[in-house]
Amino acid sequence: MREQGPPPVAGEPSGVASRGASSLRRGFESLGVRNYRLYWSGQVVSLIGTWMQQVSLPWLVLALGGSPIQLGIVSALEFLPATLLAPFGGVFADRIDKRHALIGAGIASALQAFVLFGLTITGVIEIWMVMTLGLWRGLVNAVEMPTRQALAADLVPRHLLANAIALNSMAFNSARVVGPALAGLIIAVGTSATGSDTTGVAVNFGINALTFSGVLTGLLLMNPREIRRMKRPERHPPVLESMREGFWYAVRTPLVLWCLVLLGGIAAFGFNFQILLPLFASDVLGLGAEGYGGLYAAMGIGSVAGSLTLAVMAQRRAIPIMLIGGVVFSLLLVGIGVSRNVLVVGAFVLAAGYASMLMVNTINATVQANVTDALRGRVMSFYVTVFAGSAPIGGLFAGAVAEAWGAPAAFLAGAAISLLTMGLVALGLRRAARRGSLGVTTLDTSGRRPAASPASEARGASASR
Repeated sequence: MREQGPPPVAGEPSGVASRGASSLRRGFESLGVRNYRLYWSGQVVSLIGTWMQQVSLPWLVLALGGSPIQLGIVSALEFLPATLLAPFGGVFADRIDKRHALIGAGIASALQAFVLFGLTITGVIEIWMVMTLGLWRGLVNAVEMPTRQALAADLVPRHLLANAIALNSMAFNSARVVGPALAGLIIAVGTSATGSDTTGVAVNFGINALTFSGVLTGLLLMNPREIRRMKRPERHPPVLESMREGFWYAVRTPLVLWCLVLLGGIAAFGFNFQILLPLFASDVLGLGAEGYGGLYAAMGIGSVAGSLTLAVMAQRRAIPIMLIGGVVFSLLLVGIGVSRNVLVVGAFVLAAGYASMLMVNTINATVQANVTDALRGRVMSFYVTVFAGSAPIGGLFAGAVAEAWGAPAAFLAGAAISLLTMGLVALGLRRAARRGSLGVTTLDTSGRRPAASPASEARGASASR
C-alpha cells in the first residue's frame, strides 16, 4: 500500500507549516464525503450520551449498595449477548440494508435509556432492574456493533477507509472526554441539590435517550444511492455456512487472526476501567463523582490525541504500532496500580488512553484492510465478538480480584496478563511471517489513490512490510 506522493507544484507553499496544514487536512479528508459526514456528526452527539450513561451505571450500582462483583455482572450482561450473537449479526450485515438496521438499533437503544431514566428518577430502580436493562442493551449491541463497524466502509472510497476508521475513533473518544466530565458534574450537582446519589444519574440517562436523535437524524438524511452495496446473489447460502466462511477466512489470515488474539487478551484483562475506575477513585483516591468523571475525561483526552495522531499519519506500520502500543499501555496500568497521587494517576490514565488508541485503532484498520467487502460484516462480527466477549470475562475477573484484594491489585493483574498476551502475539506473528506473507502491514491514509484489493495487497505484502 505504499506509494509516492506527487511532485511539488510550482508556487505551492512549502516548509513545515505547509506540511502541517496538509497533514491536518488529510486527517479529516473523509468528512468531505456527505454521507460519512452525517454519520460521523450523528455519532459524536449520540456517543456523548452513551458515555454519560456508561459512567453513570457503575455509580448507580454502587449508590444502590452493589458490590464489585455486581459491577462486573452488569458489564457482562451488556456485552454477553454480542459475544454469542454478533456472528449472526455479521451474516445479516452482509445481507441487509445496514442503514435501516442501525436506525432500528438506535430506536431500541433510546427506549432502553428512557426506561432507565424513568425507573431511576422515580426511585424504584433496583440492581436487578439495572442488570435486566443491561441485557436489553446487550441484545441491541449484537446487531448494532458489527453493522456499525461495516457501514463506514460503505460510505467512503476504499482509499479513505483507514482515515474513516481513525475519525470514528476520534468521535468515540471525543465523546469520552465530554461525556464523563459532564456526567460527573451532573451527578455532583444532583447530589448537592437533592441529597440523593441517583438524581444526577437519572438526568444522565435522560440526556442519553435524547442524544440518540443525533445519530438517527444523520442516518435518515443520508442519500441511500451514494452508499456502496455489494451485488447480492440470487440465493444466499444457509446462515451457518455463511458464518463458517467468515470464521475460516479470519482463522486462515494470520494478520487477522493475531490481531483478534491481541484484541481479546488486552480488552479482557487491560480494558476494565469501567469496573476499576469508580472503585479506585472512591476507595483509593477518595474522590467523588467529579473526580471520577475527571479521570474518565483524562482517558478520553489521551484517546482523542491518539486518534488524531493516527488520522494525520500518511502511513503507519501496523505491527510495531500495535505491539509497542500494547506494551506501553500495560506498563501504564502498573503505574496506575501503584500510584496514590491524583495528578500522577490522572497523567497515567491520559497516557493509557493515548497508547490504547494507537493499538486498538490500528488493530481495527489492519483487520479491515485485510478483508474483502463481501466478507466484511462477518469478519468484523468476529472482531465485535472478541471485543464484546472480553468484557464479560474481564468484568468478572476485575470485579473478583478487586473484591478480594482491591482495585490496585486488579490493575496489576491485568497488566501482567496483557504483557503475556503481547509476547504470545509477537511470537505468533514472527512464526507466521516465516511461513509466508502476512498481508497488508502498512496502512496508507494519504488518500492519494485507491488502494488495491486485499488479495492483490496480500500478494505485494513483502514490499509493504
